[in-house]
Amino acid sequence: MLSQSLRSARTIAKAGPSIRPVRSFHATRIARDHFLDANDEAFNKRALDEANAKPVLVDFYAEWCQPCRVLTPLLKSHTGPETGYDLMTVNVDDYPDLAAKFKVSALPTVVAFKNGAVKNKFVGFRGDADIKKFLGLL
Repeated sequence: MLSQSLRSARTIAKAGPSIRPVRSFHATRIARDHFLDANDEAFNKRALDEANAKPVLVDFYAEWCQPCRVLTPLLKSHTGPETGYDLMTVNVDDYPDLAAKFKVSALPTVVAFKNGAVKNKFVGFRGDADIKKFLGLL
């Protein structure tokens, strides 16, 4: 029995590598409405679009800001295609003019836009319940 297994293994090894069928993968567009590390152009296109009735939460953050690192995942969990909200993050170190335009003086700052206008904002870290309450006001 063992000798038969060894013979068949040798035969396969001598035959060389076998031709394997090519695997094909099908992908669809990811329906995700998170715009992370947005630039000026993306900000103007999404947040300031007067025709966009879906609220856009703009999270102004910095890499060195610890509360920002905790808040962003919470905001991600409350936004997306299955919800009625989009999320956009803007690094204030990369785009200080954009932060100054909306009077961002402390981090994190979240500004909610709807139909191209500011609807509401909050400054500092907020927990899950406070975020739900904030979204309910939009």
